[in-house]
Amino acid sequence: MDFPIAGNGVLTMLVASCSLAIFDGLTKYLVAFYSAGEIGFVRFGFGALVMLPVLFRQKAWFGRRDFSLLILRGLLGAAVFYCLILAFQVGTISVTMVLFYTSPVWALLMGALLLREHLTWERVIGVIVAILGITVLFNPWHEGISIDHLYGLAAGVIAGGNSVVTRYLRTRYDARLIYEFQCLVGTLASLPLVIGDVQLPGMRMGIVLLSAAIFGLLGQVFMNYGYRFIRAAEGATLMMSESIFAAVVGFVIFGEVLTQQFIIGTTLILGSGVYLGLRAGTPKADTFRPNRVHAIEGH
Repeated sequence: MDFPIAGNGVLTMLVASCSLAIFDGLTKYLVAFYSAGEIGFVRFGFGALVMLPVLFRQKAWFGRRDFSLLILRGLLGAAVFYCLILAFQVGTISVTMVLFYTSPVWALLMGALLLREHLTWERVIGVIVAILGITVLFNPWHEGISIDHLYGLAAGVIAGGNSVVTRYLRTRYDARLIYEFQCLVGTLASLPLVIGDVQLPGMRMGIVLLSAAIFGLLGQVFMNYGYRFIRAAEGATLMMSESIFAAVVGFVIFGEVLTQQFIIGTTLILGSGVYLGLRAGTPKADTFRPNRVHAIEGH
């Protein structure tokens, strides 16, 4: 591996993670002032508008039988985002993002179930460790399972399914087209949630809303660009740093408490993700590369 090129990839992925963590923090702040539909409409609408030229430059998707899968991928991406918003409304950003990054575990299980990918004993151990970490974070014997934990875990499960669909689509379509579809479908899915209940923001809140949309898009763009320089498994592992950055935002900005339970659960979950990505290996798929671009698998 060319180390200067790999270094560019690592730095780019870390910038992507940082951008998405800022997006997470801004979204956590916005849920106190706006409905989930309003935030989702701005987030997806902005991405759809910026990426709209992709539809005019790439017309290969018209009439393809995989059109329904592009729609499904968009619906799954929108569902992930709304689960995160619901978790932010009632819970902490730190725990929510760690639970969201259980997605590699669910992607592994769904890949074995739907794509008949082989489950080695190393991967099984990784799954067991992740489930143990989830149990520690949930702490069902003392505080019980809270609704925000379930929303965060649901986001991780749906994101795992999203990854499986994306692995199939990225062998046929350019990453930018896949992401544009997610934004278009997300915008349409958000419309019923804002019709008749639109709250026009003032100058200050408008800037916050726009900033969140910009950082969300920048995170996706940097992540997409970073995959040019490093392997998919390494990139997915580096993107887990988003949960660490988001946790820092939660502790510093929102005054969330750093507990021993959080440290142990996070270590088990993220450690299993790193192990599954780098040691046990991830399934390799051929990638559609008109411009040497990998598929976007973000939220």
